[in-house]
Amino acid sequence: MLRLHSRFLQLLLLTMVGSATCARADDRFPPYDNTEEVKAFWKSKPDFFQWKTPADLPPNLKWVNNADLPEFGDPEARKGGTLHLDVSSYPPTFRIIGPDANNSFRSEHHDNVYAWIVTRHPNEDAWVPGMADEWAISEDKKTIYFKLDPKVTFSDGTPIEVEDFFMTFYIMLSPYIKDPWYNDYFSREFSAITKYDDRTFSFTIPSPKPDPMWYVGDFQPMSRKFYIEFGPDFPARYQWRKAPSTGAYDIGPDGINQSRSVTLHRVKDWWAKDKKNFRYRFNPDFIEFKVIANMDKGYEMFRQGKLDFFYSSTPRYWYDKSEIPEIYNGYIERHVFYNEFPRVSRGIYLNQRMPLLDNQDIRLGINYALNFKQVIDVDLRGDAVRMQSTFAGFGKYTSPELRARPFDVGKAQEHFTKAGFSKRGPDGVLVNGEGKRLSLTLTCPNSGPFVPIALRLKENALKAGLELKVEGLDMVQLFKKMDQKNHEMAFAGWAAQPPYPRFWEYYHSDNAWKVQPDGTKKIVPDTNNVTMTADPALDPLIMQQREAQTEEEVQRISWHLEKLIEDRACAIPAWESPFYRYSCWRWLRFPKDGNVKASQMPLDSFVFWIDEGMKEETKKAMREGHSYGEIMRTFDKYRKN
Repeated sequence: MLRLHSRFLQLLLLTMVGSATCARADDRFPPYDNTEEVKAFWKSKPDFFQWKTPADLPPNLKWVNNADLPEFGDPEARKGGTLHLDVSSYPPTFRIIGPDANNSFRSEHHDNVYAWIVTRHPNEDAWVPGMADEWAISEDKKTIYFKLDPKVTFSDGTPIEVEDFFMTFYIMLSPYIKDPWYNDYFSREFSAITKYDDRTFSFTIPSPKPDPMWYVGDFQPMSRKFYIEFGPDFPARYQWRKAPSTGAYDIGPDGINQSRSVTLHRVKDWWAKDKKNFRYRFNPDFIEFKVIANMDKGYEMFRQGKLDFFYSSTPRYWYDKSEIPEIYNGYIERHVFYNEFPRVSRGIYLNQRMPLLDNQDIRLGINYALNFKQVIDVDLRGDAVRMQSTFAGFGKYTSPELRARPFDVGKAQEHFTKAGFSKRGPDGVLVNGEGKRLSLTLTCPNSGPFVPIALRLKENALKAGLELKVEGLDMVQLFKKMDQKNHEMAFAGWAAQPPYPRFWEYYHSDNAWKVQPDGTKKIVPDTNNVTMTADPALDPLIMQQREAQTEEEVQRISWHLEKLIEDRACAIPAWESPFYRYSCWRWLRFPKDGNVKASQMPLDSFVFWIDEGMKEETKKAMREGHSYGEIMRTFDKYRKN
């Protein structure tokens, strides 16, 4: 799967300019037209960019559309209304690639919104149509063919053509994007793209995959019209430009309120509005994201009806702050949904390029010095369990032998002693023979429960002689610090994507250091290798797993890699839960089963809708003092015993 999904960093729960300013900013850049450059690039790689005819298609292709699969989405869903949500910080850019593009808001305006070429059915183990109506896979599983829906367009109304998929390669292979992850991925994972006619094209990959659709199904075309000015100044020129989407929502000039909010609007006459598996989804006309940095303030605005939804997963909001009339009277409902999806890799990640953390005994000692059991028992009130590995939730691809190291002061001190820290100073912090203190900074989000949890970890770590200095940052600062590899210990979590773990982006040397011509090493920024792992023993295995051709081979190598990474002790798993829970005003409606099985978060499947009639009814009931009674819904259809 492309990093358009897998690189989205979810932190544990999960200066913008207005339209007039955008125009002035664009005046800084002279007109530019890359049409001839693009054509020349395609022409320079005739083996990669190919134009053929329908007669060149293999005669024995088996075209598939899976039309017999049940539709997801609720026919009772209604279009209209505005969904009011909150975000903790303003997006640093609207670009989906390049510097600072790896921010949490990208999922809201892009990752969760755009239409895939084919879509993974969230309740079935199969693919269904997206931008393509039909698809086929060659017998050797190296070439994947698609027939585009003739109606498919970008959100600006421009028809999507096969050459827009060609354009994606021109952009993703370019050094102009300043994003080495994409440069590597698109150079390694594809060997050709071929056009047969205006609707039919194929991707060829270098080697067979167990299911090659996972590698190409979410591939996004990039509008040649929009990116006609793509060139050396791309990051600055396109910093605040919103690319047209293939999905149901876009952001227009009226949706930008400088540093305060961003509003998505449903695309008028969207090409997929009547298409199966799309027609009962993406229902609100508008989705407004208000910037609210403080969760307590967000919760109060939620109580006032200024927000429709609140992710109340933590005990503070699920228990303590739920003792309110709005919940007692059923105006606000609480929902629990058991899902099946790889778990957010929530944990503490140690930057091995930093002093102290380059010592394995220090890392092992830290593992034993963190009391996550107490965090789960006290802060989370037993509503979660210890995650045994940051690779949890991948089914057969997660090794059952992995175990998180428990809190153990004796073992922590044993490893710290091996690293030379055997004496305690007057404040209880261990020091080595040179008088250096065993002191590190733990960086975490400054919202939600994370600072209190970090302080609890700090309190217990001191029992083992480890000083943790807690640094709470807002989301933008935290992303930036981790992307630049300037943290020591970071409390973070990545949104994992099926079907199996991706090791290359998180643990391969290419995403940690770049060797310069003079032999020196330079940090590679803007990658997910925040542990700065660079191990010659791991790299070949990572590439073997990346190129594995069978499920059995992927499983075998994945288990081996998981064990080796566990041995490095650079990623400390925190907690996980088999469900998510949230609160919403009763007019925010969900299907009778609550959601789709493979939903990671409550809103990412877009099967909800706003019942405007129920909204008015509820407001009237509040004015008149009518109660519906407290309502908590538990959806456990997909709960595993």
